[in-house]
Amino acid sequence: MKNNIFNRIFRRKKLTEYLQKVDKSKTLVGWYPHLEQRLKEATSLGQLLAIHRDAWNLGFQNPNLGPCPWGMFRTKSIPEMTPEEVYLGGIWGLSTNNIPFWSQNKDETMAGNGFGIDENKLIYELIMQQYRRHLRSNFYELSSQAELWLYEQGLHQ
Repeated sequence: MKNNIFNRIFRRKKLTEYLQKVDKSKTLVGWYPHLEQRLKEATSLGQLLAIHRDAWNLGFQNPNLGPCPWGMFRTKSIPEMTPEEVYLGGIWGLSTNNIPFWSQNKDETMAGNGFGIDENKLIYELIMQQYRRHLRSNFYELSSQAELWLYEQGLHQ
């Protein structure tokens, strides 16, 4: 949609919606590399939670990253989400627990796991990997969709 006088007069609402989508798409594409770098550098579940909240505020929002009473993020609001409301696990025979539980058990290993995972591997590292991958895959998808939409609109850079 062109930002011309005709559209500003006769299609004001549609033009406003279009321009908002352009801004949001550019924000997602622009911030993705920064978020990816932060994910690489994160060394704790608390840091991943902070990245999640920041990304949500930037517009990286979809059902996979949003609140769900029985899912990973059992909260009413992602920006106000606490560690007690983030449930991880349910992989490699591990039960599902919140961030404080995993933080309290940082030194536990996968000894006797039966999944072929190194027995010296820290469970905390596996949980970090789970949360990091979940965030990364969703950030990538949202950014890719935004980039494709901008390209289709002839607005790619």
